[in-house]
Amino acid sequence: MTWLHFSAPQAKVVREAMALLVPGPTDLPGEREPGAREAGAVHYADRLLGAFRVDPPLIYAVGSGTAHVPLSPEQRHGWLRRVKELQDAYGEGTALLDRLADGDFAAASAEARHRALRDPRARAFRGLLFDHAIEGTYGDPVYRGRPASDSTVLATPAVPPSPTGRPTPPGTGAQGAPVPYGDETAALLRDFTAAARHVVLGGEDG
Repeated sequence: MTWLHFSAPQAKVVREAMALLVPGPTDLPGEREPGAREAGAVHYADRLLGAFRVDPPLIYAVGSGTAHVPLSPEQRHGWLRRVKELQDAYGEGTALLDRLADGDFAAASAEARHRALRDPRARAFRGLLFDHAIEGTYGDPVYRGRPASDSTVLATPAVPPSPTGRPTPPGTGAQGAPVPYGDETAALLRDFTAAARHVVLGGEDG
């Protein structure tokens, strides 16, 4: 597997942590719907963090296609700063989870991984991971590098370009990441994410 931003060990940490936060059949016996692991949510995070490794950057997709559009100078400036912040957060966060799981989060027992994720020192990174796991699992599969017809998509179909011919911009998730929907669906996803955070993490800042 080739990653845009993650090293192979970092990708393993992110995959296992997201799978605990948004579990599917592999991680939670009896669960019938795909979770973060089955949906490949780790690819969503990797493509966001590595968005500027390609041109145009992997920020705004056009409708239900896989093409992305160039950014304006203002958009490019803002997203470069945000992506750098996310890169730093993931670099520090994955290293922290490894330390909290006795050196290797991905290889640790499920109990040890749960303990590491629930550690107060991992609170901020846990929230970021949860938001990206939700967005990566339930969002348009285009943002995971897959066609819109991908069978693991759990949400509504991708929103086509607006009548003006301009791409419908993503919404903004709780952590500032692109949410690949039009305005109405983006609002629904934000509401869903907020409710899910309250249940799983104990509140918006859980």
